[in-house]
Amino acid sequence: MRFIKIGIHSVSSQSGRSYLVDFLESGHKVYGYARESDHGKRFVDTINNQGGIFLERPENFNMKAPKLIELGNDSVGHDLSKLAEDADLIVIAHPSHYLPTTIQQLKDAGIVENQIPIILTPPRTFAVPYLWKILGEGYPFVSFSTCPYSCKAIGDGGVFIKRRKRSWLVSLEGRFNKKQIQALEELFPQALYNHIPATTSVGNIGAVFHPGPYLLNYEDIVKAQKENREYSFYMEGIARNEKAAAHLELVDQIRLEIASKLGLNVFGLKSAPNEERWKHIMDHLREKEIEANYDIEELRHIRHDYLREINDSITSAQHWLDYTYGVSRIPGESLQLAIGRTPTYQKRSVPQIRYIEEDVPTGLIPMKAIGERLNIDITPIDELIELYNKYFPDYEPSDWRDLKDFSTDYIIDYLTGKFFEIVD
Repeated sequence: MRFIKIGIHSVSSQSGRSYLVDFLESGHKVYGYARESDHGKRFVDTINNQGGIFLERPENFNMKAPKLIELGNDSVGHDLSKLAEDADLIVIAHPSHYLPTTIQQLKDAGIVENQIPIILTPPRTFAVPYLWKILGEGYPFVSFSTCPYSCKAIGDGGVFIKRRKRSWLVSLEGRFNKKQIQALEELFPQALYNHIPATTSVGNIGAVFHPGPYLLNYEDIVKAQKENREYSFYMEGIARNEKAAAHLELVDQIRLEIASKLGLNVFGLKSAPNEERWKHIMDHLREKEIEANYDIEELRHIRHDYLREINDSITSAQHWLDYTYGVSRIPGESLQLAIGRTPTYQKRSVPQIRYIEEDVPTGLIPMKAIGERLNIDITPIDELIELYNKYFPDYEPSDWRDLKDFSTDYIIDYLTGKFFEIVD
């Protein structure tokens, strides 16, 4: 593996800390940037004073102390110019509705000249065309379908990584050279790469899992907060709420109908579920996983090779749970039951306000707009937006992706990968 210089924007966030842990352990050169807010200053000071970041894992709770991942010769700080001047790749680790502000700041710091690929983790739906308006069309962006971690910030100098996701989709958007693509593949070998933005944009599972449960269970969430009681977001909000889960499946089907109209391969569309092919792929994958005796590095290569077929596909929420968390697909099983069988959602899953502040304007709104352009019935999304307007009438989002600035032809061309180019 070659030496890669990595910048992390918003390193003090929960995912930023997780990236810092893994990049430090990988031996690459790392610089973590945090804003000079009170939170950012406390994090940077703590990491520098303790000489690293403390990592907690599920097995630590009753067995051993958190592990210090040493900073060594790497650094964290508040100098944004270091990201623009001295990195091969930049990871942005904050919610997607802050992206326009961050990208403008990176432009002001001189990032355009070096054309450093920017990794969005994740950007949610239809982010890059808006960001191209700032950096110029074709600037290289790397869009993750999901954050690779289930994680939580611990104090001012630690992170709890509950789980690292097995695989996720990555779309390359804009102009790349071969060395940049090679660096990405080395850094994230478990990711499945393509150049079709719809796989991460329409494939935005957060649009299904985040705002809907929050809005459909809003009164119960508020009640739990008043009672100072923890509300289990996925268990109470979906697994034990048949009505809410059924509504989420309707939203999920809109995603799959969009994908089908774009001519993409789809798993889980009710009119064409494609279950036999899915079973064939996953059965072969699991046979190889057993043969590998669950060796982590070998498993990453196996999953990369055997899941190639789905890297340009859109999957239902249930199929996503299968390849992401290993919750084996049962044909015909409802989302309610599948969520109930997902171990990672059974503990420490709590409502987060970003599910509204981020996932409505950057998930539901552009998904609704795309569906309308393709003449798809988007009533289930409209019903959620009505609840949003009811419960959050005074919220003024900074990033409202209604796609009004883009023609239908441009939307389709972007989503189907017409703007990807290798420039070597």
